[in-house]
Amino acid sequence: MIVDHTTSAPGPARWKALLQNAHLIGLIKFVLPLALIPAIFAALYLTEPYQQFLVLSGLLVAYFVPPAGKETIIPIAILMGYPWWLIMLVIFLLDVAVSLFVVWNFDLALKIPFIGRLLESGMAVARNYTESQPWLRRLSTVGLILFVFFPLQGTGAMNGSILGRLLGLDKSRVFGCVCIGSFASSLIIALGADVLIDIYQKDPALGIGLLVLIVVIILAGVVGWRMRDRKLRGRVPR
Repeated sequence: MIVDHTTSAPGPARWKALLQNAHLIGLIKFVLPLALIPAIFAALYLTEPYQQFLVLSGLLVAYFVPPAGKETIIPIAILMGYPWWLIMLVIFLLDVAVSLFVVWNFDLALKIPFIGRLLESGMAVARNYTESQPWLRRLSTVGLILFVFFPLQGTGAMNGSILGRLLGLDKSRVFGCVCIGSFASSLIIALGADVLIDIYQKDPALGIGLLVLIVVIILAGVVGWRMRDRKLRGRVPR
């Protein structure tokens, strides 16, 4: 008896043909980043007590709503008792999903009503940064990492991915820069908040003093940055 093996598992040629199917690849690139977000929430649901899962989910949803950012969500989560590494990892993975979606689907996403408006506002922010910060174009890779790293209003994974596109970087480099900037920023904020909270619990006066010092340094940096911004914009010919 002769057995026909032609209908068994797909061979290399069939897999190659599937991977060359533009419609299939486009569908995967659209669905995969979006699937990562519910997968993250599902993993938290399976590993965290239900009440803690609900609270943490609320914080993560707030992360996507301006003006909230990792500089506020991460310390709040640590104050509520969540491990620093958990909230750092979750925020980073959310940034990965957002960046991957924008990098792979930018042109298509612009046509989606709600997402398109978000991307258009992000493009406006990115254009303002490239016009007021000419060094971003000269140091495109490092500049993009720093753009994502500093937790200022208007920065982050989505706008960082848009900025990378405006700078003319290839998709893999944009994604890599966003991942590096997001991971470094999330790690430093999480570790810093955890250490500061630990110091406060042992010595409240010292903890408050350090917090005030950090706030003053940040405010001074933001004010200095904006003053420099205005000077640079004043030099741009009208």
